[in-house]
Amino acid sequence: MRKKEKKSEIRSTAAARNKIPSNKRRSKPLSKSQSKSLNKSNSKSQESLIDIIQGKSNATSTSPMFVLPPPMETSHEDLTRSNQGLIVPQSQPVSNFQLPDSRSAKSMRLALLIPLTEQFTPSVESLIADSLRMLVKEVLILKINENLHDSLSTYRPDLLLCIGNQAAQSITPELVPQSIYTKTAIWLNDPYEPCEYIHSAYHDWSLVITQNMLHHPIYERYGYKNIIVMPYSADPMIYKPHRPQPEFHSDLLIVGNYSEERLPYIHAIRHRFEGKKVRALGQNWEPVDQIETCQADSETMISAYYNGANMIVHWDAVPRQLYEIAACGVFQIVENSPEIHELMKPGEDIIIYSNPEQLGSKLQYYSENTDDKRMIASRALYSSKYDYSYLQAAMKLIQQLNHL
Repeated sequence: MRKKEKKSEIRSTAAARNKIPSNKRRSKPLSKSQSKSLNKSNSKSQESLIDIIQGKSNATSTSPMFVLPPPMETSHEDLTRSNQGLIVPQSQPVSNFQLPDSRSAKSMRLALLIPLTEQFTPSVESLIADSLRMLVKEVLILKINENLHDSLSTYRPDLLLCIGNQAAQSITPELVPQSIYTKTAIWLNDPYEPCEYIHSAYHDWSLVITQNMLHHPIYERYGYKNIIVMPYSADPMIYKPHRPQPEFHSDLLIVGNYSEERLPYIHAIRHRFEGKKVRALGQNWEPVDQIETCQADSETMISAYYNGANMIVHWDAVPRQLYEIAACGVFQIVENSPEIHELMKPGEDIIIYSNPEQLGSKLQYYSENTDDKRMIASRALYSSKYDYSYLQAAMKLIQQLNHL
């Protein structure tokens, strides 16, 4: 009798087990191949999930490990606010720069010509050379002398890059062997005036690089077709944030030369900075009242004046000066021009004005809203290190040469 009861219990237990849903049943052990496939699938799913969370659906190995807050226009004229009082950032068109093809760049052998007479600090020379070494196979540094022809014939580089204006005057067809295929590029030192030598000696530059957009049509008239605008970056050994001596301090520093048509801008500045220390770094400022002229005889002193300024107003801006001020982490308001939008990001790392009224209102706003002013200056400092550096310039140079 007891045996029959046991058998009935076993049958009921087995029936109950069969009623358990299939997804709750204990599965059989997986084979090695099945386990490996499942692990790989789970790994991919986890990676995809992480990419979605971090917003990296198209992430690559070159993606940075940290992300800045989204760019935000902080001018009081351009801010819009939602009903909750939150700031809604205004989008700015920013040109996307892509890396050069690593396969072609890494096979390139480059000869770099450094001028003998122009004032380039050793740190700038090494920055240019080191940036190029990160992109190409080999960099050989040469000087412009009578042995240049033999050096190029022996080394046979894919690219001859000349820095400064001396090459425009000294390089002749006799110095560049015609028996080897070498692209030639010259990076001119022409922030103020165009280089007049470029049409008188060597005429076969594959690429001409100018510092000033206004010089582009002049070089076109000389017969050059491949011209790009690319200022020298700031020397980080000189232009960097630091606390200068009190004699370099100012509430406002004007960078640019004085002329009579600037008088309305001077009135706007005086109205907002009455009783404060206003200085000017430029020419023809001696007869202007209430504005002290800066005396700077070195780049180190210029950097000290930049760092000592609470604000900088810039007109007739030279591109390299914009980068140098940004590298000091100083807030600057710059006169609007087409070149500005090509070189920097107005509303993010600089603020622009187009007339005396705009200058006055923006000086007033940023004098009262120091957090917004500090944000602009911080973004400029960041951009000087990562967007306007010699490495970025070298990448742009290699990319342009790959399209020739």
